[in-house]
Amino acid sequence: MAAESGWIEFWNRPNAIYVNQRNLDAHFECLKDDLLPHIPVGGMVVDYGCGDALAAEALAERAGTLMLYDAAPAVRERLRHRFAGHPRIRVLDDPDLAALPADTVDLVLVVSVLQYIPPADLPRLIGLWRSLLKPGGRLLIGDVVQPDTPLYRDVASQLRMAARHGFLLPAMVGIGRLALSDYRQLRQRAGFATYRPDQVITLLADGGLTPERLPDNIGPTAHRASFVGRKPQPAAEPAKVQ
Repeated sequence: MAAESGWIEFWNRPNAIYVNQRNLDAHFECLKDDLLPHIPVGGMVVDYGCGDALAAEALAERAGTLMLYDAAPAVRERLRHRFAGHPRIRVLDDPDLAALPADTVDLVLVVSVLQYIPPADLPRLIGLWRSLLKPGGRLLIGDVVQPDTPLYRDVASQLRMAARHGFLLPAMVGIGRLALSDYRQLRQRAGFATYRPDQVITLLADGGLTPERLPDNIGPTAHRASFVGRKPQPAAEPAKVQ
């Protein structure tokens, strides 16, 4: 839990991951475009590790209910302030998440989160996510970092997005600022989990889900990977012989 606590502390305070508001807006606009086709119309959706959730209103417009959960208290407080009174968006804390009834959720989103979860905790969390899903419901795990991915690929991806959206110079400054921050030390101290695609497929299958790798990643980092695990329908009972 020490590793997870280190990342929660990082996200609970100001940091240099996003260089400016335009960076945040571009990131979540990409997420919105990638996620909308997966959102069940009128369904119940849990966004686990949602961050600032700038795409929440667009996702909630398609879903019936969108529940946002983030482990960082400061993030939850910002979300509660933004979405107070919203008829389709609910912000969850830890007790709220634990109290969600089983077999009620159509889709659980876990996007750009696995790298911050200690690998030993992941099977338990997959079990939690599976328990929330209705039969036929889906767990979407996005933006999984693969082992031995060179840092320059992430940097190049960020710079390409910055050039497209008009914040290239701030992005270059921000990358330098991040390199001088405690982010690198935190990655070494708290850990930064990476997975091969076959490992994620095995984890989903072992967790009782039918796994599938998506053809494209969710989010702006194309060289990462995304997966869906579907909760099986219960087996039909054999017909009774009259």
